[in-house]
Amino acid sequence: MKNLKAIKSAVVIFLFAFGFIATAQADTHKDWKKIDVAPGTYQTTDGNGASREIAPSCSGGPVCTLDAAGKPISCKLGDKQFSFYFKPGKEKEKLVVYFDGGGACWDSNTCVTGQQTPLAAYVPEIKDKLSTEGLFDQNNPQNPYRDWNIAVIPYCTGDIHWGSKDQNYTDYTGAVTGAPGGTVTIHHRGFDNFLYVRDWLMKRYAKDKKHADENEDDGLKKLLVTGSSAGAYGAVFAYPHMKQAFPQAKGYLMADAGNGVVSEALLQQAVRAPDDHWGASNNLVHAIPGMDGIFNLPANSFAQGFYSALAGNYPQDRFSQYSTLFDVIQALFYNISLNQNDIAAWGQISPQVYGAWSQQMVNNAFITAANPNYRFYIASGCNHTVLRFNDDFYNTQMAQDVSFLSWFKALTKQGDDGAYPDNWKNSFCVGCTIPPTQQEVGACLARSFSR
Repeated sequence: MKNLKAIKSAVVIFLFAFGFIATAQADTHKDWKKIDVAPGTYQTTDGNGASREIAPSCSGGPVCTLDAAGKPISCKLGDKQFSFYFKPGKEKEKLVVYFDGGGACWDSNTCVTGQQTPLAAYVPEIKDKLSTEGLFDQNNPQNPYRDWNIAVIPYCTGDIHWGSKDQNYTDYTGAVTGAPGGTVTIHHRGFDNFLYVRDWLMKRYAKDKKHADENEDDGLKKLLVTGSSAGAYGAVFAYPHMKQAFPQAKGYLMADAGNGVVSEALLQQAVRAPDDHWGASNNLVHAIPGMDGIFNLPANSFAQGFYSALAGNYPQDRFSQYSTLFDVIQALFYNISLNQNDIAAWGQISPQVYGAWSQQMVNNAFITAANPNYRFYIASGCNHTVLRFNDDFYNTQMAQDVSFLSWFKALTKQGDDGAYPDNWKNSFCVGCTIPPTQQEVGACLARSFSR
């Protein structure tokens, strides 16, 4: 792991740049519709069939302006407006539901104090932008999903799309509230946001079915639930709720760069009763065997347990995960979760932590692969996420037995005699186990922070 000794300096260099990257971008997707959700409470049902009240919202977490030294000049509470996007496709009987990413927070340091530094742990309000690359490149004929309906659920709640709770945290410095020790309320309402979108989609498809020509074969036939980074966790969590909404559809899941390597501290504070900060326990689908109590599994087997519960409950559906072997952003976030009380150490990824993250990610994938309807794709390098970028999404020269694009396309295809397509298989990069150099880590960080 000697090449990893220089990672600390590479991370620090790019962390400061991160705070100054422009986040606003004009929406170049002419066919996309942006739906603004009015603040308030709404009645809906979830995947348990339970009627419930939801309060869609962004976190309202701190947004800070930093000086040249990385110190906060001013801080304000973020915009709580939640919105989502929808693009109708030519193949309206097929639907992609995509969850966006952007870190997470679960205590006062990660939710409040860390926002006052160059390395914020999460995105507190919606960035008014959509990717135009990878899965979202609607002009590339190689994109197998460009003609599907697509719903995009932005991320702004710090709870990996799992939360239904408002939680108070402490502003230790007073930079946000004006008084050291003041209270900042974070609206962990990511799951509420999802349920609103789910309800909207159910009504849209019901309307389409009502107005369909009697000779038209209506209804949703294929459902791909996916997401990147924190959105990968959102996709996994939301999957059974989407299946309950559209039980007739063939279901597919692809989690992009959210491979379940987390710390005990994160699980304990964020999701484990009785003091869980996200309020996620009631959002589980309790009818799935093994799902109740899933949050009490040890951190090193939590992801395996979640995927195995889903794969076992939906044996006709397909489940998959993607990661690079040395994903620097996943390793960075794992390091934050290990050092939540030492903000100065957040960007200091040691070779031991980097190696431990990579080994646990691989272990998770291989153990979960015991499920016959699950496949992994582990690519070379340290890039974070594949769905939002053209480079790895359309790369046909990868050091693998199958390109990512062929693998991702095969996920939703039917093979001969109903078998899985040959290209949908477990794939591990060839000759890729040498850790990245400082220059390579820097390039991977720059790529991620450009979004």
